[in-house]
Amino acid sequence: MANPSNSVAPAALIGSTPHGAFTNAHHFTIGHLTTIEYLDASNSAHREPVLKYLLERGKPAAIHDSSARAYPPLCHPDTRKTLRGRVIRWGMGNGNERILWIFGPAAVGKSAVAQTVAEEFKRAGRLGASFFFSRPNHLDNPDWVIPTIVYQLATQNGEYKRIVTQCLVDDILILDKNRSTQFRELIIEPFRILMTQYPHTVREPLLIVLDGLDECKDKEAQCEFIDLINTHTRQIPLRWMICSRPDWRLMTMLSNPDFMVICRREELNICDDEAQRDVQCLLEAEFDKIRQEYKDRLPVDWPPEYQQRRIASIASGHLGFASFILRFIGDKECDDPDGQLKVCMMFLKGGHTVGPISPLRALDDLYCQVLSGVPAKILSTTMRILGLVITDRHGLDSADDQAGFLGLDQVTFRRALQNLHSVVYVPPIEESNTTLLHIYHASFADFLGDVRRSGEFHLNREAAKYDFALQCLHWIENAGKK
Repeated sequence: MANPSNSVAPAALIGSTPHGAFTNAHHFTIGHLTTIEYLDASNSAHREPVLKYLLERGKPAAIHDSSARAYPPLCHPDTRKTLRGRVIRWGMGNGNERILWIFGPAAVGKSAVAQTVAEEFKRAGRLGASFFFSRPNHLDNPDWVIPTIVYQLATQNGEYKRIVTQCLVDDILILDKNRSTQFRELIIEPFRILMTQYPHTVREPLLIVLDGLDECKDKEAQCEFIDLINTHTRQIPLRWMICSRPDWRLMTMLSNPDFMVICRREELNICDDEAQRDVQCLLEAEFDKIRQEYKDRLPVDWPPEYQQRRIASIASGHLGFASFILRFIGDKECDDPDGQLKVCMMFLKGGHTVGPISPLRALDDLYCQVLSGVPAKILSTTMRILGLVITDRHGLDSADDQAGFLGLDQVTFRRALQNLHSVVYVPPIEESNTTLLHIYHASFADFLGDVRRSGEFHLNREAAKYDFALQCLHWIENAGKK
């Protein structure tokens, strides 16, 4: 018997007027099986059930303009201008680089760039589809990606919609097959048909945006998507913009020499002059907005210039840090920007926050999420390494030295760090004898050292110093024996 929660009235779907129980029934559900093989793909009205079917198997909440993504992160008009300009020229051009990989540490604005670019390409009629992964929001299932992309492409190109409809009519189990088959039969083959029979509909390449690929819950699927795109990207008029943290698996795949021919790489750097200017620009613009909203309460010279400089200095080019601070200060629920600013300044000076709220709560949650990915059996080793990085200021010269100092072989050392590439710079193995492991941003070290913020991931600095001193003794002792 059909499950009422999953059943769909045939008449509502295809516009027929039933006279009997199954008269003219072209689309019905039995249990969890949707039957659409009797649809006529040439009839535009019959294609709507297919779109609904794709939506059921996809995740519309992950699309860039979904209502579920209300108030998504966006670049301020005057930030990331140079990078966004390069992305636009790449996406609108006709070069051989069909893939753009934007990577960088946690909370530096990758999603803001992805959202801004998606909206700009949408306005230009050049956005094919988008999928924004988010582990905290449970948008991390790899099986949702292809149906969601296919749905968006079908809404933009009538001929593509007809071809995909026919594919699903011919084989309604396509979406139960592996991702490689889905990718080939629902994206690659339909575009080949379009290019052959309807070339006027694909004159310009469309952009597909995949943001936060490292947050896909299946690590193997992350690599599979990269491999599928790499294998087929030369064959169809699509460009792929992938944003992620520098996860070691993705770094390995995207650094392959064969891949480099078609892949452009852009690193979001928090240390260059533009990043510093962007933070200052963001602070000025957002403080001005807050001041205008509360002009009956805030003086024209709010906030004091030295406080704004202090925040910019601590942010050190980290737009995510500055954004979290601004969000806290402008919190409409608190409705007290000056009071919130005072809390921030006290916090940044090392003071205690008022109550359980931290102005860096969002950043703290992100750091906790990163550390949660470290397997429990190696977490203690990971924390020892982090303790060394924070404690040792001058003694060691390379990652090899750091590993040796702790008595760790390179395999153990790197395995303990493989989930931390978004917050810690781990030198490539060919540079490990000349370059130090280091934390990207001081806010991560501050987070680790404050038990109120890091909780179970708290790094006891006194214990780290003791471990450092003990290792120094071992180091000296071993050197003496030699």
